[in-house]
Parts: sequence; C-alpha cells; structure tokens
Amino acid sequence: MNHSSRLLDTLPNLAFASVADRWALPLVVYDSELRFVYANKAYLEVTNTIWEQIEGQFIFDIFPEVPERRAPVEALMRRALAGETTSLDAVPYEIVMPNGSREMRVWQAVQDPYRDAQGRVTHIIQRAEDITAQMELQRQNDFMQNELAHRIRNMFSVIMATSRISGATAENVETFVDDFNERLVSMSRVYSSLNNNDWRGLSLRKIASDELEGLLGRGSNRYTLRGDDILLTVKASKDAALIIHELAANARKFGCFSVPEGHLAFEWYLEGRVLHVHWTETGVPDVRPPTRSGFGSQLFEMFPKIKATRTFAADGIQMKAEIPLVKSPIDMPVS
Repeated sequence: MNHSSRLLDTLPNLAFASVADRWALPLVVYDSELRFVYANKAYLEVTNTIWEQIEGQFIFDIFPEVPERRAPVEALMRRALAGETTSLDAVPYEIVMPNGSREMRVWQAVQDPYRDAQGRVTHIIQRAEDITAQMELQRQNDFMQNELAHRIRNMFSVIMATSRISGATAENVETFVDDFNERLVSMSRVYSSLNNNDWRGLSLRKIASDELEGLLGRGSNRYTLRGDDILLTVKASKDAALIIHELAANARKFGCFSVPEGHLAFEWYLEGRVLHVHWTETGVPDVRPPTRSGFGSQLFEMFPKIKATRTFAADGIQMKAEIPLVKSPIDMPVS
C-alpha cells in the first residue's frame, strides 16, 4: 500500500505497519489532531474508501456525528491521547456502497495510545470490528424472547378462560377433569405443530386432520375432509383447533361419532373474502337440540366475527359458519 512508507516515516517504531496491511481486522492510525495518518487495506475495503480520500482528514469530517454523539466519542479519543486504552460503544455508521446505495454497519472499536521513544503519546491506533451480524442476531434473539413471553402469557390466558368455561358447563368434577384435560392435550398438539412449522401458521386441513386423528386414531373412515389447503395465521390456527376439537368432542358424546354408522363431512371453501365452513354429521337418529348451553355454545360467543348456524336434521347435525377474511386470502382471524 503506497501510504505505508509515509506511516513508517511518521512512526519509525511501528514495525507492524507492513504486516497490518495484510490483517483482516480493520486498523487505522490518527495523529494528535485526530487526523488519518494510516489505514490498512481491510479498513479501506469495509468503509469503501481510498486512502487519497481520507489522508490527513479530520475523523469527524470523514464520519460526521450528531453533536450529542460526537462529544463522548471525541472524549474517548482524547483519553487515548492521554495514555489510556479506551473502547467505543457499538456505533452505527452509514457506509456508501460501490453501487451508490447506503448501508448501515455497526462497529466496535478499541483505541490504543502509541508512544514515541520518550514515552509521549503521539498517535492513536484504532482497531475496529464490524459487529453488524452480531447486533442483528442479538436483535432477533431479543425479539424471539419477547415473542415467546407474549405467547406464554396468551397461552395461560387461554388455559384460564378454558378452565373457567369448563367449570361452568361441567355436570360434575369427573366430567370437568376429563374434558379440561382433553382440551389441554388439543392445545398442546397445535402448539407443537406451530413450533415444528417455525410459527408460520398451519393449514386448515392439517388442523382438522390432527384433531380428528387425535380423537378417532389414524386411518379412520368415520370422516371426510374437502377443501383447499388454506394457510391460517398463528392466532387463527390456535382458534380453529380449539373450535374443531370442541365440535369433534361433542360429536363423540352426542353426535355422529357416538353411533356405529355415524359419519362426518367437513368441507370449506372461499367465496370472495369469506371462508365458508360446513360441518355435517349424518347417521345419528333422533337428534334434538341441547337443553343447556355447553362449552361449544359459549365458545362461539368468544368469536363474534363468526356467523354460525346449527341445524338439527332427521339424521344428524349440520353447522355452517362464515368467517370474514382480512389482509389476504390466507389469513383467517376468527376473533
């Protein structure tokens, strides 16, 4: 590099200057006026500059700072000139890239004082590290921790609400324990599926299949599913699992799964921005409306945007629901 000899003339004892040109770590030297007297190749590359642009320039002319941030940075530089090794906090700088675009990079720098033969500090050697990737990883980790805490709070809120409604609608303690435990198993199942899918939501088909398989076992011919693989949001996935579980549990107690010849047809389709769902149970003789409001009835009251109707036919129950979509056809917020 053509400025190495000038640096060696300025700092005759800085024997590592020729080696520093081959370092991967960015390194720069300032004089007592905080002007550039040396920068190695790595520094010039990461800052997208050439030596002629920065030679002899004041640091804050090359990297302008807002007043409130310049003062503490300059103070650390002055402390280094006073003989103290100092470290800068992680500082973001906007770098002009070769294509003219601007990119924000985060730097962590250490300033070492350089002394002449008489022990006087004449220069600052600054070694810098680009920690943009580490900072982004930390930001993502912080986001994930906050998101996890949020999901845990929501999960416990749902569990508490489920417990209250289960207790209010149960006929006795044994029924409460059995039904509540089954609801928790259903919640655990959908949370596990969401986690396995990196919390990107689940398809309505998978949710229905998982719930019905959990109730009837794999390979059952007691039900049919018809509909496209509509991907639901995370919240909608949890809500859909809760509703489908309750419908299936009622079918096992009172509906098509309570009799040998009973069958369920579960269908869904999109019409404009509305998702239509048909839950049709057949093969159930002497179907009558319930005499009391159970968990399933109160559950639908928790989702006022769902328009649901139940019909008690001669051989079974049919439930139709309309769920308005927002944002995009794959989103199904149900509350």
